[in-house]
Amino acid sequence: MKDRVQKVIDRLKPAFGPTEVMLRGVKDGVVRVEIFAPGCHGGPPKEATLVILEEELQAEIPEIKGVVAD
Repeated sequence: MKDRVQKVIDRLKPAFGPTEVMLRGVKDGVVRVEIFAPGCHGGPPKEATLVILEEELQAEIPEIKGVVAD
């Protein structure tokens, strides 16, 4: 499942602009990521990135229960 999650993250990277999302792991349907949002440099804020990512992952991978940022 980790590979499937990474593919979704990679596909969404252009939408995140300079905001970086790094996959830390997947366990029991929960995706753990680290988000580095450099502020007002054209990318969405950390909270918005997390919401977008969770919606896309749950739409494409129904087994995903949630996404948390470390």
